[in-house]
Amino acid sequence: MKKVLITGGTGFVGRYIVNLALKKSHEVYLVVRSPQKAKALFGEKVKIFQIDDFTNQEKLRKILQAVNPQYVIHLIGIIQEKKGVTFEKVHYEYSKALYEVLKDFQVEKIIHMSALGVDESAPSKYHITKLKAEGELIKTGIPFVILRPSFIIGPEQLLFIKLKSILKRLPILIFPDIANYYFQPVDVRDVAECFINAIDYSGSGIFELCGDEKVTLRNIVHDFAKEFGKSVIFVPFPKLFLKIFASEQYKMMWRDNICGFSETLPIETLLGRAPIPYKEQIKWAASTNL
Repeated sequence: MKKVLITGGTGFVGRYIVNLALKKSHEVYLVVRSPQKAKALFGEKVKIFQIDDFTNQEKLRKILQAVNPQYVIHLIGIIQEKKGVTFEKVHYEYSKALYEVLKDFQVEKIIHMSALGVDESAPSKYHITKLKAEGELIKTGIPFVILRPSFIIGPEQLLFIKLKSILKRLPILIFPDIANYYFQPVDVRDVAECFINAIDYSGSGIFELCGDEKVTLRNIVHDFAKEFGKSVIFVPFPKLFLKIFASEQYKMMWRDNICGFSETLPIETLLGRAPIPYKEQIKWAASTNL
């Protein structure tokens, strides 16, 4: 049994990681904003610590002193900014505060959720703040595994939840004309397995997490709708509109979201097998009732 502290454990990916950690008989501690949500998901199987401000190093230190974890899995992230909730704050400042405190503890390894596409040349705040967070982790000198997934597929994927709601009412989607931008989707079950297997990975490393196919967002939507038993009619709008009204999301598409742009380790190294095929990912996500 290993003592694992997890941030962001109630999110889309986090709940799979927590459940897999419990299945592996690890002792799991969660740092969350909402203890009620954590209890609803995991009951009494985890120990929960509540925190409102993740930059509060004094509170973080007290939690770490109480837990004294062997491993830390840091998952907190956002894909869109809201008032007062910025990429800089959530990706960088939260990570910086946690990693500065962790330098004073005997942690065996930190496993960090980053994103595919991080690069010093990236124009988006999303990717730059993710890269800055990686840098804060590497500076600690603590052994680490950094995971950079492409588009993550699973029933709780927000895109799919919205699609199910829309397709039940009408078959028409107003859709950005971004046909030449590719993802390499990865199944959330594989992502969770990579995080848990990273605990026993020897040494440090950065991994890109991708599946077996390169597809556009339109492909993903079409394939999901088909598996959901619905047909869909796309009504395109110019990509320029996306640049004007969702500029940060536009910048995030600065290059294809596929593996192979940087010198990193492949997903197979952590999984010990090939990733779940794209078609199986979509079929499972579409057929699962939440």
